[in-house]
This record gives sequence, C-alpha cells and structure tokens, in this order.
Amino acid sequence: MQWQAEYQALSTGPAIVDRSYRALLEVIGADRATWLHNLTTNQVKNLGRGEGNYAFVLNIQGRILFDVNVLVRAESIWVDLDRRFLETARKHFSKYAVTEDVTVVDRSTEFVRFGLVGPKTAALLAELGAANAAAMPTLGLSQIEWRGAVLPLLRHDFCGPFGVELFVPQPIAIEFRTALYDGIGGMRAIPVENDAVQAHRIEAGIPWPGHEITDEYLPAETRQLERAVSYQKGCYLGQEVVERMRSRAVVARQLVGLRLDSSAIPALKSEIADSEGKPIGQVTSACHSPALGRPIALAYVKSAASNPGSCLIVSSGPERPLAATVVDLPFRASA
Repeated sequence: MQWQAEYQALSTGPAIVDRSYRALLEVIGADRATWLHNLTTNQVKNLGRGEGNYAFVLNIQGRILFDVNVLVRAESIWVDLDRRFLETARKHFSKYAVTEDVTVVDRSTEFVRFGLVGPKTAALLAELGAANAAAMPTLGLSQIEWRGAVLPLLRHDFCGPFGVELFVPQPIAIEFRTALYDGIGGMRAIPVENDAVQAHRIEAGIPWPGHEITDEYLPAETRQLERAVSYQKGCYLGQEVVERMRSRAVVARQLVGLRLDSSAIPALKSEIADSEGKPIGQVTSACHSPALGRPIALAYVKSAASNPGSCLIVSSGPERPLAATVVDLPFRASA
C-alpha cells in the first residue's frame, strides 16, 4: 500500500510533509513575554532568543482551548498552533490584551510550512546550510538562507521521528518544494500524506489537536504535564484548576494506548466499556500500526481502567465489539 511506503519514508527520511494545517501568530510589543507568560501553562519569560516551549492555553475553568508552540525571536514571539483553532486563539488573545503593550498579528498566509522528517533529513539539512539541525534542542529556532531568502527553521519532532519545520516565504514556496523533490546535493525529499504521519504519531503517543487536545479535556488528563506545564511560573489563566489537580493527585480519566486484538480499526469516538460492560471512555485516534502489525488507538478512559494490562471492550458501530488491552505509551516502547 502507498501509505505504508510513505510510513517507511518517515522512518528513514528525508520525507516531506505539507504542514499547511498549522497557523502562525506573531506577538509584538514591550509586554509580549509577560503577557503571553500569563496566558499559557509553560514558561515564557525565561526563554531566550531561539528557544521555545510547548504549552496549553486554558479557559478560566482550566480546560484546554488549544495547544501552542511558543517560539522566541529577536523582536517578537511566534505562537504556532493548529489552524482549526486560529479564530479561537485570535478572539481569546484579543479578550485579554487590554492595557498591555502587545499586538497579535496573523502571519499564517505569509509562509508555506514544510516538515522534513526522518534520520536522513540531517544530511539534506546540511546541504541547505543547517549542519547543526540534529543537535538543536526541541523547539529550537534558527534559519537557513536559500537563493537569497531567509527561511526560519524549527526543530520539531511533530510525529515522532527526528524532524524540522521550514517556514518558506510564499513567493518561493513552489520553487523550493520542487528543488526538494528534484534533489539537493543528491538528497531527494519523498512526499508523504497524512495517513502515514498519523500512524507514526499515534505509535509515538503524541496527542493531536482536535483529537486528544480539545476543550473536553484537562491538562492532567493528557499525560503531557512534564512538557507542557510549569509549576514554578506563578499565576496564569486556569492555573488554580491545574494546581488543585496536581495537589490532590486525582484525575478522573487518562489518555491511554489501546492494542486491538483483531484486524478491525475502531471508528473515532467509539465507546469503550470495561469488562463488565460499563461505559468508561472513547477512542480519539486509531490506525493500523506497521510497527506492531495490528490496529492501535489512543483513547481517554476512566483512571481506574487506565493501568497497562487492563482488558477493555471497544464498540465500533455495527461491527462486533472489539477486545482491547491498555498499554504504555509510546506504543513502540511497549511492544
């Protein structure tokens, strides 16, 4: 199958992924760091130029509105997010920009976003003048020059394997993509579609906006606290709820991996029941895993049923119920 060949391309590289489903806001003004620090769950004020953090933006009830990558530039801060939450973000940020010296500008249409993925991507990046890309920290930001144009480069393993994102100015995007397809220094980028990307990121246990990251869920339920939340930064919108859940160490549900015991792939939002038939959650993402040779899924289930080895039942529409077992994330580590 074509997507399985693309899956392999992501494992080796260099593979090229269209990232046009991402949006980009730029925050400028003297108060930009303090203001954004107070609206996100992770550190912003202590980030230096070229550094970045992953964070949640919450409502007052502590529920996730959307997730972001916060990227610090010389005179501004970039906020990278999924495009489907762009209007939500613009309204939310506008609501809380009252007296501060901040302006939020939508830069989404100024760039075409390309992801380059796989270990061999490092050799291609070296040909483009970014020989240090493989040593960059996660969400580190630098740049390359290509035919007189400056292309910001972000280290971002967005679907699991080593990866970067290039922000290519719109006027040269087609020319640059063609050059990658034709080959640079003997390295040709292989185009990869979404199905292969999703298989990799589900295997890696990476939550995805609109699937595992929505306003239905709280930060503590996502298993992303270590990389998304700072408990030393002080107050921010929704912080009281996050801190209360941490101090009580009680979470109603958890994101888990499910290994399916059949060849059927469950539909999204399929109900999950425990061994006694009681509803305990739902599927948020699912795919066939080439690495495991079977269907797998990400799901939110009640914490009592989230321990590895728990046997659950997935109801998938008119199909017969599917037996599933809870496993540790990422899937490859638990195979």
